Amino acid sequence: MKKDLDPKLAEEIAQDFLEKTKDLYKRYELAGSLRRKEPVVHDIDFAVIPSGEFGAWREEVKERVIKIGGTVGPFGEVISNFRYRDVLVNLFICPSEDAWGVTLMWATGPKGHTIGMTIKARNKGLLLDSTGIWTREEPRRLVGAKSEEEVGRILGWKLKPPEERGKGSKPGSVFY
Repeated sequence: MKKDLDPKLAEEIAQDFLEKTKDLYKRYELAGSLRRKEPVVHDIDFAVIPSGEFGAWREEVKERVIKIGGTVGPFGEVISNFRYRDVLVNLFICPSEDAWGVTLMWATGPKGHTIGMTIKARNKGLLLDSTGIWTREEPRRLVGAKSEEEVGRILGWKLKPPEERGKGSKPGSVFY
């Protein structure tokens, strides 16, 4: 169950969780409402790249979360959920550096921004999900987007800083 959290408390819990688990990730970044600097936070989101083969990595993450006092919820290949210090923590799992920009954007949200990205991709004949931008023809191929700026260029997207996403047009937007 999600609950309202003061962003300062959520940030402290996020940093505590990260300090105790960061060695399990090849790459990681705080995402979601904390990255967007929302006044109220409901959960803690991270974009991560696993540090090793997925199956073994998943087991190592589960063990670590339990060891640090958390509980493990559903653990899929694209998102995993935990409870840590009575707060929901979500890991958005990126399959490779080549998809990092998409996973980070997806994990940062908000939902309307993610829907807009998906529509832009569809209008360009591409597929987009939290694991990357893909061609539609079979076999699907990943269109590399190592940064949010690359996602913006590929989709012709008006890239906004995280704190402006979901809030209409702002002067900080950069159109690619």
